[in-house]
Amino acid sequence: MTTIPSLKRNQISAREMLEPDTKALELYQYLTASPKVQSYLRTANRMAVSRLGYTDHGPVHAQVATWNALKVFEILEKTFKPNIVAEGIGDIDDAKLIILASTYLHDIGMVIHRTEHNQAAVYLASQILEPKLVEIYDDPGMATDILSFILHGIYSHDDDTQCLTFEAGITKLGDGADLTKGRTIVPYQKGKVDIHSVSALAINNVLFDHGKNHPLQITVAMDNPAGVFQVQAVLEKKISTSGLGDHISIDVLVNGDRLILSQVKRLFRVQLEDSVESIGMKRGNKTEE
Repeated sequence: MTTIPSLKRNQISAREMLEPDTKALELYQYLTASPKVQSYLRTANRMAVSRLGYTDHGPVHAQVATWNALKVFEILEKTFKPNIVAEGIGDIDDAKLIILASTYLHDIGMVIHRTEHNQAAVYLASQILEPKLVEIYDDPGMATDILSFILHGIYSHDDDTQCLTFEAGITKLGDGADLTKGRTIVPYQKGKVDIHSVSALAINNVLFDHGKNHPLQITVAMDNPAGVFQVQAVLEKKISTSGLGDHISIDVLVNGDRLILSQVKRLFRVQLEDSVESIGMKRGNKTEE
């Protein structure tokens, strides 16, 4: 049995994944100190949680998703070249900056509407980023190249959009791996009891490491097999359009015991029937990303 502590989402900071004196750190400090960016994130969260009853899409999600993405990048960088490097445009620091920016800003389009929020985020992020990127790179052409990578990452975080760069795939994984119970606790406390909230409340932590048979191993630790719904409906869906699916394996731990995912899915179906009876859950709810 493997005991994994629950993730304390409010204590996560992507800053710890960034090295001193880098362009990525400079942009991170700019985004986290910007009143406009932080207001957008808070407003996005009001739209998601208060108006729609969805999971956290605000400042905490931005930090957790960005930390996830940078951790995944740290692991996969040993196997893959980022597109910005492979295409002869930039270096590893530029790749980290791209992943940081696209992940941190991917949900700000929620301030306009949930529908097509990835497109709205592209528009808002370009206004936020363009002047700062010109300052960082001191070259409008290079700044524009970097911005195009970032905007592709933001646009491609949508479940059904295929990622066309390594960096965008990393952003999608960082977003999709924010599955733990802290992300859904507010809508649940406000009375949203459906398979999304019940499943998310079962997940304690998501860990990333080098895999034995795949470059990336994702371990999802839960205390109830209902958490498998989140793995299927959120994480696996994101992986399928990340462009990195062939290089990822997923382990599921239920109360510390490692189970084959197909076995967990079978247990989940039994658990779901019990959960529906005990909480009066309505079937047929629309998928929430």
